[in-house]
Amino acid sequence: MAEFRDVLRNILFEKIKTGFFFTIVLCAHFPSIAQTSEGNNRDTLTHKQLEEVIISSVRASSQMPVTEFTLKREEIKVNYTGQEMAVILARTPSFTWYSDGGHYTGYSTMRLRGIDQTRINFTLNGVPLNEPEDQGAYFSNYPDFLNNVQSIQVQRGVGTSTNGTTSYAGSVNFESPSLLDSAGGEIQLSYGSYRTSQLSAQYHTGLLKNKTAFYFRYSNTATDGFRDHSGTQGHSLFFGGGYFGKKSILKLTGFSGGSNSSQAYLATSKTDLEADYRINYLRPDERDDFMQTLIMLQYSATLSQYSYLQASGYYNYLSGNYEVYSDPDKLNFALQSDFWGGMANYQLEKNNINLNIGIHANQYHRKHALRVRPDLSQNLYLNDGKKTEASAFVQIIYTIDKLSLFADVQVRTVKFDYVADESVTLPFESVTWNFLNPKVGASLQLDPHRKVYVSVGKTTREPTRNDMFAGYDNIDAVNYSEVSDFTKVKPESVIDAEAGMKFSFVNFSLDANVYSMHFTNEIAAIGQLSYIGLPLRKNVPSSFRNGLEISMHARLLDKITFDTQANLSHNRIDEYTSESDNMTYKNVSPLLAPAAVINQSIGYSVTSKFDIEANVRYSDRSYLTNTNDENFTVASSLITNASMKVKIASHHTLTLMVNNLFDEKYYTAGYVANNESHYFAMATRNYYVTLNLKF
Repeated sequence: MAEFRDVLRNILFEKIKTGFFFTIVLCAHFPSIAQTSEGNNRDTLTHKQLEEVIISSVRASSQMPVTEFTLKREEIKVNYTGQEMAVILARTPSFTWYSDGGHYTGYSTMRLRGIDQTRINFTLNGVPLNEPEDQGAYFSNYPDFLNNVQSIQVQRGVGTSTNGTTSYAGSVNFESPSLLDSAGGEIQLSYGSYRTSQLSAQYHTGLLKNKTAFYFRYSNTATDGFRDHSGTQGHSLFFGGGYFGKKSILKLTGFSGGSNSSQAYLATSKTDLEADYRINYLRPDERDDFMQTLIMLQYSATLSQYSYLQASGYYNYLSGNYEVYSDPDKLNFALQSDFWGGMANYQLEKNNINLNIGIHANQYHRKHALRVRPDLSQNLYLNDGKKTEASAFVQIIYTIDKLSLFADVQVRTVKFDYVADESVTLPFESVTWNFLNPKVGASLQLDPHRKVYVSVGKTTREPTRNDMFAGYDNIDAVNYSEVSDFTKVKPESVIDAEAGMKFSFVNFSLDANVYSMHFTNEIAAIGQLSYIGLPLRKNVPSSFRNGLEISMHARLLDKITFDTQANLSHNRIDEYTSESDNMTYKNVSPLLAPAAVINQSIGYSVTSKFDIEANVRYSDRSYLTNTNDENFTVASSLITNASMKVKIASHHTLTLMVNNLFDEKYYTAGYVANNESHYFAMATRNYYVTLNLKF
């Protein structure tokens, strides 16, 4: 495996620039052979259906009673100019976000319904993107990922069964570009405030005469960052290729990327922000350097008129390090992980029954090392985490006239092993979790334009390595008694009830739903960071989140559009015992969970080639601690962004974006340290210009 990993790294990462030039050669070569035959035209519908089979195993269909929001490629491209993932997802209901550096590129953190992103399941074509050990997904490792996405489905709540990390707050399912699109290419150039720049070049061949098709994109991003020395440089190569047979397709999809960043993960005290809004406590040479590669091979086939089979295998490699001063030493924390797995799905659509059966298994291995500069050849410690997972689900929809009955049950088993540094001779026991995650519901299609639904589901999630280790990166004789019992932090579970309606007409659509999420042993953030900058959490016995979500779109006179995304919620922890004073507080709001988050956009088509838009985002006040101390809060904010887009010729566009139009100083996240509020400063007024050329 080590040799295989080294080959991948050499080809897909270190030689990424070579891959870019190879793409240019392909751009020049493929048009001459990309003439689609009549036979291929007749097969296009079947091929598109088989491409959809790959993603449909983890997506909610229109018949399912699931609270979801789906963005098509055209909708993504309208607002995307290279921003981090969280920025775009925040335009859908119930997402909040902040950036370490205050800008729109680089490290950012998102929350869904007030729940942090380690509880959100992320997949690409059904393949898990979350790292199993810490359950995070690191989009900054492969910049410009959204330029390679055909569609996004966000499921809020427990949703449908999926692969990988538990869908606890929800799931985000990405679909890679269709290889069947007509041959063409794209070049995207962006430049803006804080010397932020992006270059992206893409080409796709369309379906060739030999029934193959290919897709390539190379991207390079850089920024100095809004906060002092918080810049990042990154690059990525995304690729896809496939063979389209008569009744089957075989696709290879993958990406390789890397980023090198000046770190800014520490928030700034309120006192210091008043003196210097852009201050960063970390030093300019406290940097990190990470790379990541993911490859997946996927096969889908038509078995009969009614049934389909899909199978996938994948490999994910991550490597990197970050440096932190512990005066007088400069510490280097290094990570390296291998993650591989496979899955299969069988789908049957016959008469009034839709059946989906899936299995998934994976194995994960991550090494953790600590070194001290300048001698990076000598480890102060080296420990390993090993995690294996197996799951299976059965999902069925039974339709009676306009009524669809839904049932979904998943069984999941997870095992974690810890191998300590060779200097530690103390015993460690592995821990295994077994979960049963059922969901039931019903939807009623009142007419072609109106649907109502109701559902209830339960899901359970294991703690992360950081949760079990109480923030430590290594276990030794000093902390052994505190954290060696990996069952000390209990798994958390949620029972989620959802009810909603969907109206869809030519110029008006409305999705509205209510939800009630009741948690047992929620692993809640306590508002403190570990010594390596990771959030600390602990179990709270009982908590809940109830809310109303609205997504509305309206078009008036073919010129004006209104889009509203809103979340109004009531969130509570029944009892919370504070770490600082050991007092118990009852009926308190969880930290960083605003009771209202509203996005309102207004667009106006001045001419057929000139559009303008204004977006106003309101986030209500929230607390920095679970004790709800009024001295430690995040103030409400109302931020306005604006954009204009000019079409050049028939395919090219020029976009100007102005973020934080009224130059507000505001925060959306932080924590308490030394008995004072600390905040992540968000950027004041900033500008970006993007030129998009298509051919």
